[in-house]
Amino acid sequence: MLAAARGRRRPARWLLPALGIALAAAFVAGVAAQSQIAGDQSARSVLAGVSPLDRQVRVTWQGPVSPSVTDQAQALLRGLGLGSPTEVLLMNPVRLAGVVVRPAAIAQLGRWLPGPLPSELGACRPERCPMLLVGGGPVPSALTAIGVRIQVVGSLLLRSAVPLGFAPSSADASGSGPVLVTWDVAGLDSLPGLSGLYRTHSWLAPITIARLRWWQLAGVEDRLERSQARLLVSGSQFSLSAPFTTLDEARAQASVAPQRLLLAGGGAITALAIFIVLAGGGLRRDQWAELDRLRNAGARTRQCVLFVAVESGWLCAAALSVGAAVGIGAAALLASSEGEPAGAILMHSVITRTGVITLGTGWLAATVLLGTLVLVRSAKLTDILAIAAASALVAALAAGTGSDQALALLLAPLCCAAAGVLTFRAAGAVLRGAERVARGGPVLPRLALVNLARSPGVAALAIAFIAVATGLGGFALAYRSTLVRSAADQAADRVPLDVLVSPGPDFNTPLEVAPLQRWQALASGAVLPVRRTDANYTTGGGTVTVPALGIPSDGLTGIHGWRESDGSASLTTLARRLEPTGPVRVAGPTLPAQAQWLSLRASSQGFAVEVTADLRDPQGAIRQVAFGTAGDGAAVLRAPVPPGQWELEALELDEPTGLAITNGHQNSENPAAATQSSARVVLGPLFVLPARGRSLPVPLGAWRGVGAAATTAPATSGAVAVVGFSAIGTPGVLRPAQPTDTLPVPVLVDPQTAASAGPNGNIALTVDGLPVIARVVGVLSRFPTLDSGSAGFVIADEATLAAALDAQLPGQGRADELWISTGHLARLRAALQSGPLAQLDSSFRIDLDHQLRDAPAARGALGTLIAATALSVALAVVGLLTALLGGARDERAESDLKEQGVGPRGLRAELRVRLTLASVLGVIAGLGIAVLLTRLAVASVRAAGTVADPHPPVVTVVPWAELAAWGAGTFAVLALAGWLATWTLIRSVVR
Repeated sequence: MLAAARGRRRPARWLLPALGIALAAAFVAGVAAQSQIAGDQSARSVLAGVSPLDRQVRVTWQGPVSPSVTDQAQALLRGLGLGSPTEVLLMNPVRLAGVVVRPAAIAQLGRWLPGPLPSELGACRPERCPMLLVGGGPVPSALTAIGVRIQVVGSLLLRSAVPLGFAPSSADASGSGPVLVTWDVAGLDSLPGLSGLYRTHSWLAPITIARLRWWQLAGVEDRLERSQARLLVSGSQFSLSAPFTTLDEARAQASVAPQRLLLAGGGAITALAIFIVLAGGGLRRDQWAELDRLRNAGARTRQCVLFVAVESGWLCAAALSVGAAVGIGAAALLASSEGEPAGAILMHSVITRTGVITLGTGWLAATVLLGTLVLVRSAKLTDILAIAAASALVAALAAGTGSDQALALLLAPLCCAAAGVLTFRAAGAVLRGAERVARGGPVLPRLALVNLARSPGVAALAIAFIAVATGLGGFALAYRSTLVRSAADQAADRVPLDVLVSPGPDFNTPLEVAPLQRWQALASGAVLPVRRTDANYTTGGGTVTVPALGIPSDGLTGIHGWRESDGSASLTTLARRLEPTGPVRVAGPTLPAQAQWLSLRASSQGFAVEVTADLRDPQGAIRQVAFGTAGDGAAVLRAPVPPGQWELEALELDEPTGLAITNGHQNSENPAAATQSSARVVLGPLFVLPARGRSLPVPLGAWRGVGAAATTAPATSGAVAVVGFSAIGTPGVLRPAQPTDTLPVPVLVDPQTAASAGPNGNIALTVDGLPVIARVVGVLSRFPTLDSGSAGFVIADEATLAAALDAQLPGQGRADELWISTGHLARLRAALQSGPLAQLDSSFRIDLDHQLRDAPAARGALGTLIAATALSVALAVVGLLTALLGGARDERAESDLKEQGVGPRGLRAELRVRLTLASVLGVIAGLGIAVLLTRLAVASVRAAGTVADPHPPVVTVVPWAELAAWGAGTFAVLALAGWLATWTLIRSVVR
């Protein structure tokens, strides 16, 4: 009765503490619901990507079946609640009428065909079994054998691969040629002519996993596993297959969603605990006065304790009940807005046994905390809290370096709570020190500081709470910025510029589909041709294979997501080191436009050699024209020159096809060392024959042989080249001397590859099977588009690498993908989705970024962090007003000022200055806490698993502009709330 009477007499004193507790409780309920929503959406995103074939529960029986077997299989599937199953009979391939076909039967065949069943498709009998051709090559209209006569009555393609387990739309999709199907399972199974074929009976039914909620997955998987176990234990010929892997992956994705949102929930719990401390501190003076009156009236200790417990208990109970109700309503609205069943979400998140226990535990903890703050009057209580806070801070920092995921998730809230208590202990000393410093200043700030320093308890609590609320909001901003940066970095790691275009299913490269000028016109920006391949190098006793990239050195500075810590120097410096110091390639002779023939005098002593000319067009594509075969006697060979602009890049020598086959057989069958034949080839003189006019000579004496060819005479400027050619299975190339013959290719490598280089940084690489001498000019810890799990990598300038490869084998260095930076993304996207460019694979960085941000877990985390930031502002305002009513407003000081003639305006101004000073100190301390906590955002993001296996690693992001705006906005809201509250409060006091 006493507690109720006090509540009715001064309801405003209890309203604000109850409001703060209710807000925090509602937020915790909302976080619980959001975690369920995120978990369900994560699971459904996994399930939605499953193909219809992988959604089937299939019971299989090997061999002939009896009616009892069929009944048992159908009963098993019906027992799983999967409805009426489809029976399928699949036989092994059989040769009929000289054609290998695969007979099959699908009950309810019409469900799997694009049109109606042909009227001729009747029952299957030995004398006539009508069947449909559903895939594979052409077959005769009638296939007969002893005991079977199959008549092909039509041809249709199955709409799905589900019934047969494969899609027989192509000739060899199943590896067995044409597939014939009937609807009569029993009839096909009983054909005497096919009785000796091995066969498989299946009964399948789709499991509607797309409609499953993540809390249903465990039950479904358990039923499937129990059914599978019963079949295995029975020892029968039955087997059961189901989407176990998909269900496991969906459950794994869904189960981590609550952990991903635990961080924001932990922050709300921290804010709730500190708010309760603030509320208790604000109510202490009034409750102490009431306890003194009770003791003077003869109340005993247990009655005083009971009074405090009842008053604290009903306050916490009312606040938590209201907060839970608001949270349930907010959770229902949130679930409805996300397209989730509100009732199911509530029953699995808030209205659960765990939710009731949490609510009861929270009420008990809040009641005990409030009661303890009132009953314990010792000043040493704050010292105990300070020591506990420091211990918690040390433990939290130690946990941040460990592997305990739960502690890492709670790292920021624990540190924030510790910092809040330490701020509370330091606030009193700061107020007293400020009062001494301000003694010579203006009267109003001096008076406000004197009043705050004279009774600093509640003011210090208010400052600490504002600091914690501001710090948690700032940390939420840092966490969000870190999350957004991580998503952007991952997208940039996959697509370094705006678009990445690579070969499609037909393996045609982008530059083969369209010339570089066409791509540059579409992009209206930088288009970087990139060569992607593998490189080998020898280290220790083995060979290491690493990915290799050739990328234009001047395009390195334009890639996104690069960090200075990723390289041994800045990106600009590394790009400069890759730049060639001079021309990387010496062009061959340019053929005149009117050239029609190439005339070459050639001879080969040892064995015949095929001679080919490699012509290069302005786009860098290689076209080969054959001279013919050089034999023992010197002969003049001629090769036609196709129309267009061409450069004679090289002459290529190859073994005749017959010799290559013979050598291959001999080497494979001979246990001795491989045999090798050599020939002495004389090439030259070479002339370009135009349609009209004089022929143009091409001197070959200074050309160099590489690969299987080696020039045997000293290089001269003469017209003839003498070449030694070895039949080793690879071509020999005669071409002009190139800079890469003597100058190594500059490369950037990982630390492991750099350690394998020689003292001068040179390393012998084998790229595409061709030898390349490289020199390490920089070390990188990572590079975009390269798998983090690879043993290393090699990065070279694209033109230099292409020149080195083309010098060994013309055309080998051609770029096979494009990195594009564009200001017309929509136009480029439309071009890549239509016409010849549609055959290429393309990836857009902005699409990957949106995909990562829109993932259910990431979207839920971002939304929760935004809500946590808003809650921080609301709790800061409520905390300030609670302190105003509880003790920051000193009634004795107001009485003294009124007796000295200070009017309402002066009282209001002095109280506003007090609140402003507390707000300023709290916001400044909170921003300091937020900056200190930003380093914990990385550990929290990793522990929360919001970004699974991030590559590149997550980095700390300090959003200075957002933190400054957050601090200014928080102070503005607090100032406005204080101004309105003091106006109303002082006016009521004066009245």
